[in-house]
Amino acid sequence: MIETTAESGRIRVLIVDDEPSYRDYLERFLVREGYEVRTASTGEEALNIGREFAPTVILADWMLKDHVHGLQVAETLRNFRPELQILLMTGFPSSEIRKEADRAQVFQFLEKPFGLDEVAAAIAAAAA
Repeated sequence: MIETTAESGRIRVLIVDDEPSYRDYLERFLVREGYEVRTASTGEEALNIGREFAPTVILADWMLKDHVHGLQVAETLRNFRPELQILLMTGFPSSEIRKEADRAQVFQFLEKPFGLDEVAAAIAAAAA
């Protein structure tokens, strides 16, 4: 079973995306939906936040502008929290990326652009 924040009972989501407007848009939506949300703009920042925040679900962009990409962040955090569910998003889908996602047991692969209802359904399913 996936853990939630003990005091609030809410599902914790870490959003990792280097596009500020996209990251902020997702954060505002998910907070309104009742999720406890933290964001990071780089892989390094995500690793630091993720270790402390202990997310239930990570919503990570495949390509980040620093040397650590979204899948690396998710796999590293999963070492600390084996139950962590990974949602990977990209605007540049390819068969190689899909193979990597399958290898890493990514819960769901979201192709940008996607609708907010799609991301909400993916998070709910991942946390179930």
